[in-house]
Amino acid sequence: MPKEVDHDERRRELLEAVWRVIVRDGIEGTTIRGIAKETGWSTGVLSHYFADKDEIISSALGLAYERIATRWDEKLEGLAGSSALYELVLDNLPLDEERQLETQLLMNYWSMMIRGHDLTDRPRRRGPLLIDLLTRYVREGQEAGEIRRDEAPEDVAERLLGLIDGFSLHALLSPQRLSNERQVALIDEEFERLREGAAVTNTRKTTSDANRRRRTYA
Repeated sequence: MPKEVDHDERRRELLEAVWRVIVRDGIEGTTIRGIAKETGWSTGVLSHYFADKDEIISSALGLAYERIATRWDEKLEGLAGSSALYELVLDNLPLDEERQLETQLLMNYWSMMIRGHDLTDRPRRRGPLLIDLLTRYVREGQEAGEIRRDEAPEDVAERLLGLIDGFSLHALLSPQRLSNERQVALIDEEFERLREGAAVTNTRKTTSDANRRRRTYA
């Protein structure tokens, strides 16, 4: 009997191979022939799963976003506030081979977008954008007294996103200078500043509330 083919699994394997081609050749340098060579499949097999190169690349990026969102769900389950925020920030740094590949893949996509050569069909995302999650967890941390409240949560989130993108880029460009250990240490320092600010803010708020109560009952 002919071997039954798991088409979903085969499609995922193909798209994972496309990630490697994009990282090696860039999105605009990625070709059907190059993908076929990487996978060992014929162009006829590729055409069975996808209409054209644009659909292949869009699907490959969509799978990457899907994998990232799934990982967030797993790592953030049961967490909130500063704990969730810390895990989310670290998860978006290229601290292992999987996340290094994701970073290289997405930076190739962003580079094309910056130059005005966007895909015909943008990859679909599952779940909220990173900036939305960062903002949500900063706000939760502030409400819980874990993060200082003298900045808008949106501003803290933007700064953390800037650190993520900056560290990700420079870790790829200069891994000796910005090692995994140094990235984590610098993020730890940033979170310590957020916590120290929260302690000062909470102390001031407690003192202010106590003084107000004394004035009320005087």
